[in-house]
Amino acid sequence: MTETRSCESPHVEYPPVPNGLDYLDSVVDHLSGEPSPRDLKYAVLHLQAAVEVLLKARLRQEHWSLVFRDPGRADLSRFEAGDFESCGTAETITRLRSIIGINLPKGPVDEIHQLAKWRNALQHYGLTAPAIAVESRAARILDFLLLFISEHLLPGLTGEDAMFAGETEFNIRSRLTDMRSVIKARMDRIRPLLARDTERTVQCPECGQLAVVVASQGPIHCRFCSEVFISAVKFADFYVGVALGKEWEPGFEDPAAWPLRQCPQCGEAAMVLEAETVAAPGRHTPLCFSCGTVMSGD
Repeated sequence: MTETRSCESPHVEYPPVPNGLDYLDSVVDHLSGEPSPRDLKYAVLHLQAAVEVLLKARLRQEHWSLVFRDPGRADLSRFEAGDFESCGTAETITRLRSIIGINLPKGPVDEIHQLAKWRNALQHYGLTAPAIAVESRAARILDFLLLFISEHLLPGLTGEDAMFAGETEFNIRSRLTDMRSVIKARMDRIRPLLARDTERTVQCPECGQLAVVVASQGPIHCRFCSEVFISAVKFADFYVGVALGKEWEPGFEDPAAWPLRQCPQCGEAAMVLEAETVAAPGRHTPLCFSCGTVMSGD
């Protein structure tokens, strides 16, 4: 990253990786201490920008044409001028996996997709989310991006870019420790409240923590971020779309392919076939979010 001044006008140059790291540095700045609503807004916007810049930087390291929306129509002069339409985040992830062969875990990818939804909400009609949910999701995406940088971007950098990226990545990682401590302390406080309901405790689609006890008295809410969900049926649908990362596709016209059913016990359309609970991590547990019925799973 360079910044020079002349008698005419300032000249600013941000190569892709230093640019992405600068966005990450801004995210940590905005989430430090007691973030205001404005801080949270820019944390979301800058984190999404960092995701796009850094993931595409790895495509660019492989070959510049891969960042074009249609690589078959890539043009070097347009690339050098920045005059082209680039691929979206979902397509970038697909290319990283299928063309370069990078194993991007499902968990962080799902987090990135939800972040994109938050960013779109902010851009077009506003976002309402608990502050701690933004901090929690941001911390996990930051963790993923820092690992991605060290494993997949730093080896391809040289000179000043490599030095700047290495130093900035180290500084961000050090400051992220404080954010993790806040999140851990909050989880430690609520863990005793969840201990008796591990078979009915699932991930909150908003903050990503395993802190929602379903089929409980009163409104369903997250014990970590305090988000309240309207009903068991709506929460089950939200959980399938966000926590499980499922989207309605033509194949789901077959009811057997969609992981949401009517509960045989209470009759509500709140039986999630692929729920992951605290009691059975890493396994699919058919669980009714309305009455708490558990069926035999995989």
